[in-house]
Amino acid sequence: MSQFRSEEMQLVQLFIQSEAAHDTLQALGSLNDGDGAIQFKDLNSDKSAFQRLFVSDVRRCDDMLRIMRFLKEMMAKEKGIRKIDAGSRLPTLHELHDRLIELEKELKQHSSAFTQLQKQDNELREHSIVLEKGEDWFSSAYSRGVAFTAPSTREDGTVEMTAMEDGMMGTRSQSMLGHIAGCIPSENVHDLSLTLFRATRGNMLLRHEDINDPFPDPNTGEPIQKSVFVIFFSGERSRIKIEKICDSYGATKYKLPEERAQRDTLKNEVHDKKKDMETVLNKTREFRIRKLGDVKGNIDEWFDFVMREKAIFYTLNMFNYDVTHKCLIAEGWCPTEDMDNIREALRKGTTMSQASVQTVINVVKSRETPPTFFRNAVFAKGTQSIVDAYGMARYQEFNPATFSFITFPFLFGVMFGDIGHGFIMALCGLLLVLYEKKLAYLAKDEMFGTVYKGRYNILLMGIFATYSGFIYNELFAVPLEIWGSTAWCSGEMAEDGSCMAIPGTDPSKQTQKWLRTNINEAFDHGKSTGAEVSWEPYPFGTDPGWAHTSNKLNAANSFKMKFAIIAGVIQMVAGVCTKLMNTLYFQDWVTLYWVYIPEMVFINSIFGYLCILIFTKWTTNWDATFVVNNDFVVSIPQRYCMNDLSNVPCWTPPFNPSRNAISSLSKLPSHMWCMKSDAPTAGCAVYKYKDRLIVESNVFGNNTLIDPTIFNSRACESSAAGCVMWKQSPPSLLDSLIKMFMDIGNVPVENQIIPGQGGLQVFLILCAVIAVPCLLLPKPYILKWEHEKQSQMGHRLEDEHDTELGPAGGHGGHGHGHGEEFDFGEEMVHQMIHTIEYVLGCISNTASYLRLWALSLAHAQLSEVFWEKTVVEIGLESADTMMIFICIGAWACFTVGVLMGMESLSAFLHALRLHWVEFMNKFYFGDGYKFMPFAFNDIGSVLGETVE
Repeated sequence: MSQFRSEEMQLVQLFIQSEAAHDTLQALGSLNDGDGAIQFKDLNSDKSAFQRLFVSDVRRCDDMLRIMRFLKEMMAKEKGIRKIDAGSRLPTLHELHDRLIELEKELKQHSSAFTQLQKQDNELREHSIVLEKGEDWFSSAYSRGVAFTAPSTREDGTVEMTAMEDGMMGTRSQSMLGHIAGCIPSENVHDLSLTLFRATRGNMLLRHEDINDPFPDPNTGEPIQKSVFVIFFSGERSRIKIEKICDSYGATKYKLPEERAQRDTLKNEVHDKKKDMETVLNKTREFRIRKLGDVKGNIDEWFDFVMREKAIFYTLNMFNYDVTHKCLIAEGWCPTEDMDNIREALRKGTTMSQASVQTVINVVKSRETPPTFFRNAVFAKGTQSIVDAYGMARYQEFNPATFSFITFPFLFGVMFGDIGHGFIMALCGLLLVLYEKKLAYLAKDEMFGTVYKGRYNILLMGIFATYSGFIYNELFAVPLEIWGSTAWCSGEMAEDGSCMAIPGTDPSKQTQKWLRTNINEAFDHGKSTGAEVSWEPYPFGTDPGWAHTSNKLNAANSFKMKFAIIAGVIQMVAGVCTKLMNTLYFQDWVTLYWVYIPEMVFINSIFGYLCILIFTKWTTNWDATFVVNNDFVVSIPQRYCMNDLSNVPCWTPPFNPSRNAISSLSKLPSHMWCMKSDAPTAGCAVYKYKDRLIVESNVFGNNTLIDPTIFNSRACESSAAGCVMWKQSPPSLLDSLIKMFMDIGNVPVENQIIPGQGGLQVFLILCAVIAVPCLLLPKPYILKWEHEKQSQMGHRLEDEHDTELGPAGGHGGHGHGHGEEFDFGEEMVHQMIHTIEYVLGCISNTASYLRLWALSLAHAQLSEVFWEKTVVEIGLESADTMMIFICIGAWACFTVGVLMGMESLSAFLHALRLHWVEFMNKFYFGDGYKFMPFAFNDIGSVLGETVE
């Protein structure tokens, strides 16, 4: 039942002893394998979060979750952590909180110390590199005759700078240069150079070199690329300026002695400190890894445990606390079917808590609208999500997902029809279904999770696309002869006995195809056998003979366009019929008689009739349909005449342009013959009208024969010269539908598809016109009448009640019997909008279903273009194996990227729109609210937040 309508719900009230509240909620959250069974109401909505009873417990859980997220971040940064089994016992909430607080404090202190040690280690590494690079720079400077000591007071050191830059040799300058060395982030080197140049007016020299290995940032752990530098300058004021500029760009300055001996001594000291620092860092890292390893094996279990506890306390905050009885009072909605399980869970919770008083549950009668809950099977949840995305169904409103589970993938398959593409999609869906348990952990990713949840839809979409591919007979746009040879003959099939060519013509030069028939059996050795000429259509799907013909696209478009209209009308009528199910279930007789019936009459009077015309046109043999005397239509089977015309109606001998083949026909008027000497056909039809023989005429280019004022039944009764019969061409359905309204009641005989079509169309138009005011006016007035009647009954009951109570109780019954406020104007406007929307929507929605034809055409044409332009025209015509391999690879990329990717998404969105707009707007309100029970499997919905 819940597949068609939502579960029957009950409002229950719980009286829970305070000591048993926690264990009771734990048992309720575990019902139905963790899916829960009760949606609790917030009885403290007038209180702020700080005024609730269990706010401190919720805060404690938030604090613990924060600590565990901090620990997970540290574990993600640290490598080589091994899980250590700390035992299977799950600590209590208070024990876990104390342990996490202590662990956080310890790790934060350790992290702070480790950050300082990492910073010192980076400084030692940088200092070591500065000393190594400084050795090269000083050696180069000494070789150019520059001396280093405390800078002179003279600010101009241009000579020394030039000597170092140009490599000029000579004696040492009497003016000594100073230097500053250190490390700086590589991204700041360029800006530092420009700033120094401007500040010193070019009286400095900057040497720098990038360090190959990046340095880890002590705070974030991110790698930082640095460069070592040395700045040569002259003058004390320059030193002050340069030091300030270096500090502003984040440079770290290090000591770099001028004397080699001092540099070697300092280098050794730095080396020893580095070794000691590495030992300390390793020990510190091992301590952190050990601490994190102690909790890594249990942190996921702890996280789930704390989330459940937070959900319990969060839900307890919704309960009222009865101070007098020292119990908690809760209210919530639950499915009637789960009442026994709920009572058992309440008993279990009381037993676990060892409470002295059993939890009491009462069913409360309420006028509130219950939530909507569908107990779907796993394969239907994807379709249910698609429907719920439009709007949640009203309580016990018919569930559109019941139909959409099949119709959605079917309409997708119509637009995406191809055997190859459908098979690939079905295979992907099948793999997702077969390995759903192994792939469940990947569903946390938003993009893959969407695909994973719709795995059954993908499987069905692929199956229906494959089925439609067999109907279209296309495998990657290549037609197949799976069910046998084509039913069409061509000049290449002259040796086939069932492909009889026209006498006097060369079959090898035939440019048009003709149907394979048993004409040799019906007319054997120059005379009729009495058998009817027939042909066997292609057993299943589109005949492959249409491939590579000039009118292939026209034939395919004609079929797909008509099928799109039929599919659309059937689905829209199904939507209106679904309204019938709702009205019968809710016993809404006003809607049944004055909404459902007018809607059914209107849509079927126009578009249902159009579908009948389509089916009639498809099933009519237009080669054997003739107009007699411009008055009525007859069907004459293609059975050849005996010489004595004893089997009339029949056909004259095939491919014989002379009427002398049957002597009795030679005396008929000259216009009674359909064949010309240069264009023989399969015969002319012969019909007997009131003892007069009429032979089929050729009316091509002769409008006189189709003039009903000249050739008609009355003229035929007077003389054979007034008789005429000609072959009817298939009428245009578009013209027939337009003239149905533009030329009411008048259907020319050449456009007639069914007998009595003109009168039938007048009746249908009249029904459609009457249905519109029936849909618009009666319902608002009936509702107004019912409301006034209920109001009068309510006032009468009040007066009787007041008389019985007397003066003292005169106010006791005030308001009884009054219904909801009724606004006739609002109801009238609402019904007017609904009527206009429905009438215009029937037209626009039917046209909207033509997207089935458009998307199918686009898919087929793209697939054909990719195959023809890559594999056939480039690959196969080149006759090169490597080129064929490359072209097939390119074709596969186009197929997967464009057709399987973009085209499938486009077809999905269009199928979605057809269900949301064209189908569901016929009956679906979608203004309900979802049943969201207290459940451990969906804690995020309970807390209203995203769960990691």
